[in-house]
Amino acid sequence: MPALIKSLTAAAAVCALAGFAPAQAATDCSAQRGCAAKFCEIENDIAAAQAQNNTRREAGLRKALAEARAHCTDGRLQSQREADVREKQTKVSEREQELKEARAKGKQDKIDKAQRKLEEAQSEYNAALVELNR
Repeated sequence: MPALIKSLTAAAAVCALAGFAPAQAATDCSAQRGCAAKFCEIENDIAAAQAQNNTRREAGLRKALAEARAHCTDGRLQSQREADVREKQTKVSEREQELKEARAKGKQDKIDKAQRKLEEAQSEYNAALVELNR
């Protein structure tokens, strides 16, 4: 992990010496995994906040980056993501049961509402799966 921080610091120094504007320093984080991807995304958000002169957001993101660097481990991040997937799967199961009950009652407005909630839960579950594999 310290090697990663050193390389991120070195990359930031190179960007500063080369005169890149923060918005130009944004990088593609898709090849990175775990905490490295998390750091990269926060750094990109910081660059975007700087480009928009949003100092409050930038300050909050810098604090988030410091916290992430201090506490993020790939194992802990993976565990959190697995727990999130389990939670979302439970929600999908609950929504499926609610839809089943709505269909048993036969009221179309209740069925439609339950269907929308199920689709939302499935979308959140799919997003959690994508996050798990990052």
